[in-house]
Amino acid sequence: MLGGALSASTLSALVSGCSTPAEEGFTPSFLSSDQLERIARMSNAVIPDTDTPGARVAGVHRFIDTLLAEYHPRPEAETFRSMLDEFTSRHDIDALSDEALVKRLTEVDRLWSAGQEDRVWAGIKQWTIAGYYTSEVGMTQELRMMPFTEARMDMPRSEIERTWA
Repeated sequence: MLGGALSASTLSALVSGCSTPAEEGFTPSFLSSDQLERIARMSNAVIPDTDTPGARVAGVHRFIDTLLAEYHPRPEAETFRSMLDEFTSRHDIDALSDEALVKRLTEVDRLWSAGQEDRVWAGIKQWTIAGYYTSEVGMTQELRMMPFTEARMDMPRSEIERTWA
């Protein structure tokens, strides 16, 4: 993930300790409440709730707000914010059910993967993945990171359901 998939400002944020702010008492510092909700829905479409919590529960939308407010150059963040409004309007994000949103974003992703540039979608995917897998939920429940436990090298791979970090 760090070998070029992250932008310089995202990598800088992660290295310097950008983390997800607590949900209690959180007020967006850069995005509007509506924009924050749209990003929460879209990021949860990227990493949905399954047998582990999804991106919304992990607070990825709060991470993205902090990332834009504190780590991205202001002109880039402002450009992203205006492009986000255009993106959500063009794809009618607010009117879609969660199921329809997944279908719409799957199509957007297909076009993006085929080379049709979409900086908003690229940013949301990149930041969702970075924010999720560096969150407490992502590390402890998805990756099962246990940094201060005894190493066990004798576990058969078939007994491990997920990646251990």
